Amino acid sequence: MAFVVCCAMLTAPVVRAETPGKDGDVTISSAGVVVNQYAALSGSVSAGASSITGTALATAMPTLAAGDVVMIYQAQGATISSVDTAAYGAVTAYNSAGLYEFQTVASVSGNTITFATYAGNCSGLRNSYSSAGAPQIVRVPQYRNLTVSTGASIVPVVWNGTTGGIVALRVAQTASINGTISATAAGFRGGALDNDTSNNSAIYRSTLTAAGAEKGESIAGYQASLPLGAYYGRGAPANGGGGGNGHNGGGGGGANGDNGNTWAGQGKPDLSGTNWNQAWNIDGTLTATTNNSGGGRGGYTFAASNQNALTTAPGNTSWTGDSRRERGGLGGRPLAFDRTNRIFLGGGGGAGDSNNSVGGAGGRGGGIIFLNATTVTGSGSVTVSGAAGNSSTGGANDAPGGGGGGGTILAELGTAGSVSFVANGGVGGSQPITGNESEGPGGGGGGGVISVSGGAGSRTANGGANGTTTSAAVTEFTPNGATQGATGQASATGPSKADVPLCYAPPPTMAKTSAGFETVGPNRFMIPEADVIYTITVNNPGTQIDNGALTVTDPLPAEITFFNGDIDGAGPQTGPFEFVDGSPSSNLSCCAGGQVAYSQFTTGTDFTYVPVAGYDVNVKRLRFIPTGAMAPGSITATSFQIKLRGRIK
Repeated sequence: MAFVVCCAMLTAPVVRAETPGKDGDVTISSAGVVVNQYAALSGSVSAGASSITGTALATAMPTLAAGDVVMIYQAQGATISSVDTAAYGAVTAYNSAGLYEFQTVASVSGNTITFATYAGNCSGLRNSYSSAGAPQIVRVPQYRNLTVSTGASIVPVVWNGTTGGIVALRVAQTASINGTISATAAGFRGGALDNDTSNNSAIYRSTLTAAGAEKGESIAGYQASLPLGAYYGRGAPANGGGGGNGHNGGGGGGANGDNGNTWAGQGKPDLSGTNWNQAWNIDGTLTATTNNSGGGRGGYTFAASNQNALTTAPGNTSWTGDSRRERGGLGGRPLAFDRTNRIFLGGGGGAGDSNNSVGGAGGRGGGIIFLNATTVTGSGSVTVSGAAGNSSTGGANDAPGGGGGGGTILAELGTAGSVSFVANGGVGGSQPITGNESEGPGGGGGGGVISVSGGAGSRTANGGANGTTTSAAVTEFTPNGATQGATGQASATGPSKADVPLCYAPPPTMAKTSAGFETVGPNRFMIPEADVIYTITVNNPGTQIDNGALTVTDPLPAEITFFNGDIDGAGPQTGPFEFVDGSPSSNLSCCAGGQVAYSQFTTGTDFTYVPVAGYDVNVKRLRFIPTGAMAPGSITATSFQIKLRGRIK
């Protein structure tokens, strides 16, 4: 005789308003695959707006439709100090720079996207976005399962000043990553080369090409969009590296993550060589124990003679040329990461100062990766590292560029498997020169930010190494004034479901089998002492229910006694419960270990009872929390059954 559930309670906290699994199962089997679509936001828009306007949506996002998810992100727009001192570039207001959110598309008409709204949950944009800060729209694929094969990779369109730099993915079930999801070198641009210089004093910002090399891009802008249009000189604009100053000073490294140390733009001295601490201690600006946050500093200016760099200080005229002065670009500043609100592209490295057309441009910063998946498997990587600064070329008698800062990884995962997460700063550019002429190498980029919830996975956000020179004049001190970038935030607090700025829909309507005993057929009588199978059936005709969000609580009928043993009497089942998946599949699993709890009370929240073996009259209620995200019933309701054994009293 079989009982059917009469009064199971089902609870599901709010679920997201997107359409999980909408884009199906996808396998990426080649390198360099772009899965996102990007469009510029047309004009400024205020918080609360129920729609936005994109630019050329039919071309940029030809597949955008109702039920899709879009990410709105603003890369720039911060206000910085414009004083001509080392304080240049300090962030005085973030404004809308770094703000992001996700919205569900209700409809698309021309270039207008209207959002889905739900009373009390989704009521338009959470943030305001300014057209001056290059806000963009990113279509976010919603895969059911995603496989990135060995040797394959997902990448973004690189940031171009308007769009790109972001990989954003949602995977309802399993992301199997044996290849790479990479936004390395996809972030803010490095300072471009110019070919003009002079033996000047320290200049932190200028509109004149002779005043120094170009600064790296940052949340404050790039080139002429920086305050006063002053994009030359050694000052660091927010997280961008400063350009080399003087005559052939090296470029500073970009930045992003904040390791908690103070910032002075000097980076961290490389102490790996013999007696290099002596050279650092006569630098005049830093010492061997300096350990600043952010990007590394660019190296010294042009010198033409061979002196002992361990005992002859920078700026001494015996070096000849430009006296090997401390005029390298300052390292970029770390930023205030906030997983619930602001995330950033890695800052670009500053260019090396050049006058012979053989210097190095700054390296690009890393991009942004947002990943949501119930389960991550595989041994691949998720990377947002900065690019190396460009080395000097040809005769190499100009300065190299600084490395780019690491980007940002924001991953809301059930489990992370053995996947590695990497947000390293880029290595500073080097000078492969012969003879006694020397210039300053590039500073290393600062590490980025890794914010991952769930599971293990290795996490690395190291600063980039400084560049070096092969000049015969400074063989005893090859960094020649260039410093390493600082570590970033490899273990920033991982996001929870509530952290991510997503629109939430009301809980789905859950259905269960009707009440009653079997009343027809040969088993229509309830015989005392007879064993029966009791079945709980759950249907989901609505949207996905997130991993861990579904709870099934069932008070057992008073007529039966729960059996704590093999449900089928030592048959194929090995426990008191049998989980039977439905068709379409629920994509859940149950019911072992912590997925089941017992209560000896008919009401309340106490599920701490431990049942005895065999028939236990004290078990009054059961609680099940299946593992996995319950698949949506887009066409036909998904379902499952939980069966247990009982005895008629």
